[in-house]
Order: sequence, then structure tokens, then C-alpha cells
Amino acid sequence: MKKWQIIKIGAGVLILIFLLLSFIKRDRGPLIKGRPFELWVQDLLITADPIKHNAAKKAVSQLGTNAIPWLRKALLYNDPFWKKTLLNIAESTPFIDPKNIHLWANTYELAEIRAGGVAGLAELGQLAAPAIPDLVEALGDPNHLVYNNALLTLNGMGKLPLREITNKLSRVQGQHQTRMLHVLRNMQQEAVGSAPALVRIIETQSGSNTANAAIAALSTMGIKAAPAAVQLAISSRYELRFAGFNVLSRLFPAEHELWVELKSNIQLGHENEKEVFLALQNVWGHSDELYTSLSDAIFRGSPQSCEAAILLMHKAAKRGNSSARKLHKLRNETLNSYPNIQAALEKIAAPSGGFSKFEPAKNTLK
Repeated sequence: MKKWQIIKIGAGVLILIFLLLSFIKRDRGPLIKGRPFELWVQDLLITADPIKHNAAKKAVSQLGTNAIPWLRKALLYNDPFWKKTLLNIAESTPFIDPKNIHLWANTYELAEIRAGGVAGLAELGQLAAPAIPDLVEALGDPNHLVYNNALLTLNGMGKLPLREITNKLSRVQGQHQTRMLHVLRNMQQEAVGSAPALVRIIETQSGSNTANAAIAALSTMGIKAAPAAVQLAISSRYELRFAGFNVLSRLFPAEHELWVELKSNIQLGHENEKEVFLALQNVWGHSDELYTSLSDAIFRGSPQSCEAAILLMHKAAKRGNSSARKLHKLRNETLNSYPNIQAALEKIAAPSGGFSKFEPAKNTLK
């Protein structure tokens, strides 16, 4: 027993030495009212006392952008290799209590410092733009305090993080990538430039939480995201078609009758699928013609878009619904000044009920 006691005492002394060395070596930031900045920013966390929290906000405001270099450095503080090794040994050794090792090694300290660094950047708002690469990287931190604060900070920066997130989106995986998609969803229409990258994620990770996050983000990006949604909707894979129709139904909720019809009846190999998919391309498939609705494409679109929109409206029309009423109104009230509409309506009225084959629109999704 004496031998084991000596070993335990020696291990404890080594731990204290390592802790002392790491504490002395670490840059704890500038002093404010006698306290290192490191302690101030930890008081910005939601776990801090409200009085200390308010005082910490004033301390960050006092330093302003001068705090950014240290706050960025704080995001890099990770537990050293020896701590992780020591914990692994403690967990596999019966006579050492891992709880004591966690307490001695203070394994949560650096995570709280990283979270405090992010919270400090959040206080600076858009002034913290130089730290965006560090904040995007912090979305992949294993500690929930760190990545949650990084999410809040990036969400408060508007479209400033767009370029950094778009550039890194394909280089990360798992929860890190999913959290980046949450930031894009918060940007809504301002993030539409990332739509092609989101389509690739949906195609390659179909059915995953990450793909679902990409679908949710794409659905918030407005009508400029329609070409990306159409690309999914005309896919040969059924799950991608369904995802595409879900996105289109959120981008154009006024056309819900059309999306219900297409989701329920347009399956793989349907006899009319090619005609319908070409019509979708001609209405919403290219970025140089953006229509807010089928009616908008009918009255404002090119002859090709007008014909395609009437085909889709005809597809959605059921007895008594709004699409049927719109078609009826077009038949009865269309003036001679709209020859494109009259020609398309005549094709609906033809005995075959058929439409001319549409030329596929060019895929302009870059």
C-alpha cells in the first residue's frame, strides 16, 4: 500500500506542476480593474451572475475592437495532450478516482474560456467581423457552450459570414456542417448564393440530418432559390424529387394545389412526367426569369413560360378549386391582346388535351 500511496502523491505533484506551468504560460488578456480579461469574458456566459454579466459587458465595450486579438486567441485554447492522456489512464486505473483527476486538471476551464471568447465577440456584433473564420470554426467545437454561443454570434452578423461558410461548407462534416447550415437558414434570401452547395449536400447526404438542414435553409432563400429546387424536383431519384417539391411548396405557398398534385401523382416513370418537368424548368428553372407565381408567368413571362405555366395550372385544376377558377376566368376574360394565353388555352381545349413538347430550359444553376 505504501508503494501505491507514493505513486498517487507523485502523480498529484506532477499534475500540479503541469497546471501551474500552463496557467503561467497562457495569455490571460489585459487587466481591467485588476482582473484579467479572461475572467471578465467568462462572466458573459448565461451561467454567470446577472450583476457580473452586466459588468463584463461594460468591460468588453471599454476595450472595443482592441479586444479582438485576445478573443480570437481564446478560441484556440484546448486541453493539452497530457490532460487527455492522464484522464484516459485515470479511467482505466482502478485505484484512481477519475472525478478527482477532472477536478485537479480543471478540464472544463478551457472550454469556458473558449465560450467566453465567443461571447465577447458577440458583444462586439458586426465589429467582430475579422474573427468570422474563428467563429465558423468554433461551430465544430465539442462543447455546447462554445458552439451555441458561436451560432448566436454569427446569426447576429447578417450576411457577413456568407463567404466564409460557403467556402468551408464542403470541407467539414457532421454536426459542424449542420450548424453552418443553420446560420445560412438564418440569413434567408441573403444566402441564396450558397444554393448550389446546398443542392450538392442534399444529393450526396439524402435522408440525413444534414440534408434536412440544407432543405430547411434552401426553403428560406426566396424565389431566387427556385432553380436549385427545380433541379432537385426533376431528379431521377424519388427522394430528391420529394425534397425539391417540399422546397418549392415553401418558396411558392400560393401554388399549394400544384405541389399537392405533383407530390401525389408524379412518380418515377409517370407518362406525363417529362412534359410536367419541362414545364417546371420553363417557369422556375432558370435565374434570368423569376416569377412569383403561375399567374405572374402567364401574364408577364415569355411565350414559352406562359404556355408552361398554363400547363401546370391545368395540372393542378380540380373541380371547384382556385386553379380551376383561374383557368375558367382566363378562358372567359382573356383579351385579344394576350395571344400567348389564348394559344395555350386552345391546346387545353383540344380533344387530345395535349401540349406541344417544350424545349428544356438551360440549366443556369452555377
